[in-house]
Amino acid sequence: MKKLLLSIVTVLCLGDCFGQKIVDRKNKLTNNVTERFETVIEATKQVKQGIYHAFFDKKIVLVSGKYVNDKKVGTWHYFDRDGTLMQNYDYDNNKLSYEAPEGFPSPLSYDIDYFIKDNDKATPPVRPGGRYFGYLPYLRAFKLPPGMDADYYDRSIVTFDLLISPMGRLADIVVHISRKGTGVDQMVYNISPDLFSADDKIFIPATFNKNPVASQIHILCAMDATGAIDIMYLIAREPAEK
Repeated sequence: MKKLLLSIVTVLCLGDCFGQKIVDRKNKLTNNVTERFETVIEATKQVKQGIYHAFFDKKIVLVSGKYVNDKKVGTWHYFDRDGTLMQNYDYDNNKLSYEAPEGFPSPLSYDIDYFIKDNDKATPPVRPGGRYFGYLPYLRAFKLPPGMDADYYDRSIVTFDLLISPMGRLADIVVHISRKGTGVDQMVYNISPDLFSADDKIFIPATFNKNPVASQIHILCAMDATGAIDIMYLIAREPAEK
């Protein structure tokens, strides 16, 4: 009986070992952003497992975190393109533990459908992943419009309008392409939220007097001479004192 049990355990172990393989992955997310992580390749799928990093220009850490069975665990750290910490997010408790103050000017702006009076308190929506890396999935969904002249790529501004529900879910994306300095749309089109993963649709909703409300996030992006876009990296400065 002991020999039979030993044989069964050996067979199961061999099956598991041959069914899984740990591979180091390195993917290019955008022209400037690369991710690196380990994945367990099973018979029918790949499962992220272990430490995850993303880098800007191959050297500046944008993201540091950990996966267990394809799920983000523990506290993840998100940085901007200078390596400044922008956000800590606790995925075990789905809780924001740190958000850096937003500089001025900022490539992000926000709207809610309420008139804010002096005694009112409003907070903007927050994207887990920070104010740079967190928005890359939407930028990656950008497609150049057919027939757009390459001579105008680096003369164009691209604005993403993200509609966020009071439940903190991505409801719609509208893309505006305009010529620099004109503010006039050359093209407007929608990107379906169905194109994104469940994680990419999650936000901390905006609030108005402590109640969650619908909101819009506007992301200002620049287009380079190749037609690629990136969040417009404005030089942050403190607001002038009144």
